Amino acid sequence: MEGSGENSRCFKLFREKRVAWPCCLALLGSFFLASCTELIEVDLGSMDPVLVVDAEWTTDTAVHFVKLSRSCDYYDPEVDKIAVSGAKVYVQGEDGRIYDFLEDSIPGWYMSEPDVYGQIGKTYYLHIEADADLDGEMELYEAAGTMPYVPPVDSVRPRYGMGLPPFYVPDPSRLGWNILVYAQDPPTQEFYGFSFALNGRTYFDSITDIFCFPDIFTSGIYLDGVPIYFFADKPSDSTRVPSLDAGDSVTLILYSFTSEYNQYISDVNEAVSTEIPVFSAAPSNVRGNISNGAFGCFAVYAVARNSCLIPGRPGVSGNHAPRRP
Repeated sequence: MEGSGENSRCFKLFREKRVAWPCCLALLGSFFLASCTELIEVDLGSMDPVLVVDAEWTTDTAVHFVKLSRSCDYYDPEVDKIAVSGAKVYVQGEDGRIYDFLEDSIPGWYMSEPDVYGQIGKTYYLHIEADADLDGEMELYEAAGTMPYVPPVDSVRPRYGMGLPPFYVPDPSRLGWNILVYAQDPPTQEFYGFSFALNGRTYFDSITDIFCFPDIFTSGIYLDGVPIYFFADKPSDSTRVPSLDAGDSVTLILYSFTSEYNQYISDVNEAVSTEIPVFSAAPSNVRGNISNGAFGCFAVYAVARNSCLIPGRPGVSGNHAPRRP
């Protein structure tokens, strides 16, 4: 059966020996490339707006926040109107005390007073009344979390040399400062996370950067100089942190999460990770703990800190002046 169009012409010329086979391949390639230029718009459908909650409550004495927004369609031209304003937001302790969150100058951001904090072992309840679906009526959304225990960090100490296991593979050509932690891990199951501050500037504290550390291998034992971070003298671009000089201050920040928030962090990182479409499972919504079908999480977690100063490098005369924050 004869082909049609450019394919038919190519085969006819080849059969009559008037064109070489590579030329036919080139013609066929051009044909297929030209056929792939059509723009296809996928109809992703539409859905009613859903409330999205980003809320935290910690043991730090500080301003806490609740961020409210609403979902929108992928092709929605008014994505700048997703902030949910005019909501009533507060956190209530198990003792009945209410901590109000008032909307900030930024729409959708609700802030607490600057001197509030949570206590370990106490349960806290998030209460939100908001018109997320734009029907003119307030809907009720709630969540709860019990503040987990966080062990005190006895000390953190710097040690110069190669990166140490279990988190780093020793490499004699790559030297720097290891930050070692000393703390007692309780026998109960905890869900830890780590970040750090260098000269007052915090690094890796976003939900996709926090280093999560399950205590399945350390439960009930003393962390006697476990290396948590390695600051290379010649950091790669992927580390996003500078090298350390003598006099620099390094603060280890230890988080203890609820199991719900730990699961939420895991789900978020899985959702944003790069996957191979052909072999990956269909994506699903990230599991949260907000009622009434809302997305997001009420993050309840405790925080502990300890700091150290970086000395001069062994065998190196003279020290650098510490950097300013």
